[in-house]
Amino acid sequence: APLPLAATLCTAEIFDAHLSTDRRRTFFHSSSYTANPIACAAAVANLAVWKAEPVGGRIEALAAKQRHHLQRFGADPRFRNVRQAGTIAALDLCVPAGGYLSEVGPRLRAFFRERKLLIRPLGNVIYLMPPYCVTDADLDRAYEAIDAAAAAFSAGRL
Repeated sequence: APLPLAATLCTAEIFDAHLSTDRRRTFFHSSSYTANPIACAAAVANLAVWKAEPVGGRIEALAAKQRHHLQRFGADPRFRNVRQAGTIAALDLCVPAGGYLSEVGPRLRAFFRERKLLIRPLGNVIYLMPPYCVTDADLDRAYEAIDAAAAAFSAGRL
């Protein structure tokens, strides 16, 4: 089951406007999930990991690996709109009826799962959002599967 946690953020100006012992100035906006003690403990433990381990470096390295792998699809006519935001990569498989509701989506999902990969297609849009602990071999496998899926679709097997 998910363990939600929320925070309400604001500018220093808004914070200072409500900083008072006068309860009438209280900032009464928050979330239903604010201050869940178990979630807060997990968040504190997560922050400790970020302080003690080179998480930022891992993220930068993963983003660079994603960029490297995406290069092979940039000029590939089977794909369009090859893009990346940080560690998230996405590319659109060229199909006659594209978009998030494209009928190729469930077939792509099945294709990836047969290869024991959790790659998220939304219709013909293939998203790759690997965890920060992904191995180079697993990332290679994922991109090989994306290439194989495009080949299967082009050959009418998907």
